Amino acid sequence: MVRIITTAENFAFGPAGKLVTVAERLSRQGHQLTFVGYGTAFQLARRSGFWEDVVERDTDGESFGRYCEHSLRSFDLLISCVDRSSAEEAKRLDVPVVWLDPLSWWWDELPDWISDLDLRITQRSIGSEPAGHASQQRSSHVVVGPIVESIPRPEAALSATDLLVNFGGGEAAGWYELGKDTNYPLVVVEALHSHVDMTRFSSVTITGGERFVSECRRRWPDSPYSFECLGHQEFLGRLASSCAFLTVPGLEAPLEAWFAGIPTLFLPPSNSSQYVQLDEYRRQGVAAASIHLRDHLPGLDLMRLPLRDRSARFLEQLGGFEDDPDLRRSWGKQLEAMLNDTSTWPQLATDAEAFIERLGRNGLDDCVEAIEALLRRKGF
Repeated sequence: MVRIITTAENFAFGPAGKLVTVAERLSRQGHQLTFVGYGTAFQLARRSGFWEDVVERDTDGESFGRYCEHSLRSFDLLISCVDRSSAEEAKRLDVPVVWLDPLSWWWDELPDWISDLDLRITQRSIGSEPAGHASQQRSSHVVVGPIVESIPRPEAALSATDLLVNFGGGEAAGWYELGKDTNYPLVVVEALHSHVDMTRFSSVTITGGERFVSECRRRWPDSPYSFECLGHQEFLGRLASSCAFLTVPGLEAPLEAWFAGIPTLFLPPSNSSQYVQLDEYRRQGVAAASIHLRDHLPGLDLMRLPLRDRSARFLEQLGGFEDDPDLRRSWGKQLEAMLNDTSTWPQLATDAEAFIERLGRNGLDDCVEAIEALLRRKGF
């Protein structure tokens, strides 16, 4: 039995969600997995029941090096979903490393040592790597389609009237924090209560990170909506039984919804990468039902900026968007129109299916096979 330690960057739910998708499959194949991380990544990981252990540890903290010195060599492999600190420590300690990257197009730089890791897996998603970032293709670098778990859709879902609303993790340590840098998801929920008629849905589940869910329950104790922080499998189950999926334009949750054939509608972006992703989704023809900041405010060309500046420039504009009551009413009406225009939903699913076909449908299988092949080469 191979012992695998896993980590994910603490940036909303995206990296952790991608890691959990891969780790669940590896667990079913008989491997023993431990998660180490903190923040929103830890929130998501601890809601999955397949781990041998879930350890709360700040991978960017001062004590993480000591933890690695005492614990890392007891594992046969590290899988890092874009968590640099853990990958660097494992490389230093001669523990084999898999670098799982669903966001290769987003980085403005990556350390040179990442090219020398035992295996790099890049998910093909919305675009190419930026100019000047492309790395020489090596046998240890594989590119796969969307790394998504296939979920069966129950027959009853075809006539369902349940809506799933998703805000993802909603914050990222060192980048943006709910209640400090942004109140965006709370502003959207207030708009849903005040400006959007949701009575056509038999139920509305709003999902997000722990802090967001706790604050929503405090502010709206009598809300007709259910506020929940869901584990990955529970999220997939709710998604499969929903008539539509209303979400921020993250990367992982839309891929899961498109793969499952769920009509997907987009809220405005809540962070800088989502802004760029929604631009690309529109170019690819999979976001006909979407609301963008650039629909109401001057457009941003974020990819021309360094990574930190992208986030700062985006949050500056988002703050103005949150604070403008006229804008809230305007996009609230736009949102209500999208939710009522159900005649377009089948085409949304058809367009998304074509997009997924272009990216490739075997990403998870190919990803896991690449990891198994590495383990065989290492003698496990």
